[in-house]
Amino acid sequence: TVPVQDFLFCSPMSSKSFRSMASRHPWLLLMPSRVLVVCVISLALRDRRAQGVTLVSKSGSVLAAEDTVWKNASVQCSEEEVCVCPPDERWLLSSNMTVDGLKIFGMLKWDEEAPAVVLRVGWLLVEEGGVLQIGSSQSPIGNYPGVTATISIKRAAINLHPVYGDRFLNSDAGTIKMIGKPLDRTWTLLSRPAAEGSHELFLKHDPTSMGWSVGDQVGVATTSRGESTKHRIVDIRPATDERVPIVATQAGAEEPHLPAANAADGNLGSLW
Repeated sequence: TVPVQDFLFCSPMSSKSFRSMASRHPWLLLMPSRVLVVCVISLALRDRRAQGVTLVSKSGSVLAAEDTVWKNASVQCSEEEVCVCPPDERWLLSSNMTVDGLKIFGMLKWDEEAPAVVLRVGWLLVEEGGVLQIGSSQSPIGNYPGVTATISIKRAAINLHPVYGDRFLNSDAGTIKMIGKPLDRTWTLLSRPAAEGSHELFLKHDPTSMGWSVGDQVGVATTSRGESTKHRIVDIRPATDERVPIVATQAGAEEPHLPAANAADGNLGSLW
């Protein structure tokens, strides 16, 4: 019994491939042996595992690339080789990956929900028809706490590209899309000095209103010839929580030249 759902897996097959699949799924033997196109109905989109499959809806339209089958990019190549993503493949980068060089003819997509993923390469080239997708308008990088996309170019590559050499990220008629979480402001000023070793900064603008979140990285620019530093936000306090230190208090009295009507709080009954 094959449960009926909204989407089909359709793929042309050779007789040999059909017999191999039939050995794992005996119900296929009930079908005529000359049938070389098999449509297997899936329980859910997330259960797709077949390789090289084109997904079509019941209306016959091909589904978008986001709905196709994805390979784990991190396990496709060794660290010393030039890694090639073929034109007919879709790779998903969900964990750290290190390769000497990377050519993308198909599609390499960054996992928008995987935290702190780093791609370390000697060089990266998106070839004609290839796509490097880092974030999307529906799910930009940084939309989930701790999610970052880092491409680190190594100091030198073992295998140089015949045209561009090494230490580059380039597109040769390919597509590179990098979409991060939109921010109302990407920088601000301190509202008070921060001593060396401080763990808390007071800002001129409200960090939440600027779009900043816990887990984001911020840089503190030096005001001298020293080095600027990077830090990660671990907490954001509302401005109403700020404590005002008071050195001493003393009861006030109305001065003859300062009637109560001129009190700072505007209260005629004030005696300050």
